[in-house]
Amino acid sequence: MHEMSTMVRMVDLACETAEKQGGGRLRSLSVSVGAMTGILPYYLEKYFPAASRGTPAEGAVLKITEVPVTVKCLDCGSVYEPEKESGRRCPKCGGIRAHILTGRDITLDQVELEAE
Repeated sequence: MHEMSTMVRMVDLACETAEKQGGGRLRSLSVSVGAMTGILPYYLEKYFPAASRGTPAEGAVLKITEVPVTVKCLDCGSVYEPEKESGRRCPKCGGIRAHILTGRDITLDQVELEAE
């Protein structure tokens, strides 16, 4: 149930951001969830109403973007989405050494306040 604690942190961060922008109720918040985080967007959506209850985010729209894993091959420099079926090998050179570029993080991307 780490999605609930993650959602509480996202709501807290969104409310702090709103306060820095002059306060007020939130219209929406946008979150990006990396495929490697183990966080399931379905559960973020499910827990959002409870996590936001009694906060300026209550009633806001939660927008979630799923971010795929992308890596850069350390042998040839190619950027690709690793596939389990290919053993996560580089499709260009077959290399197995890679640096992860995206898909490891969960981030609060945007907070939209209601107009006064």
